[in-house]
Amino acid sequence: MTCHVLTDFYAIIGKMLMMSFKSPMVSSSKRFKQHSQAVCTELDGDVALFQSDTCDYLVLNETGSAIWNALKSQPTLVELCKHLQDEYEVTQDECKTSVEAWLEAALEKKVIAVVDD
Repeated sequence: MTCHVLTDFYAIIGKMLMMSFKSPMVSSSKRFKQHSQAVCTELDGDVALFQSDTCDYLVLNETGSAIWNALKSQPTLVELCKHLQDEYEVTQDECKTSVEAWLEAALEKKVIAVVDD
């Protein structure tokens, strides 16, 4: 398996925002957590992730790092948005759209997981 590098996790977000689909994996009632196979470290204030199953290497920007760190408490989408709105100037709708896309991309890359009920 070949490892590849994504230097900006939000490049994925841009592509996903162009697609107008809703995943059953991202809903307001589900809780999210850091994937157990995702190894992380901090690099100059940002989070760098390595997914050992897929060999994906991701460097998260400030906002992505804030989401990643918030996942330690296994929040819902609503709780994540509340946390981000407390830290950043973003409307509720913008936050929800962006965080849904981030979660979708992170689930696809297997760096996060849905908490089992």
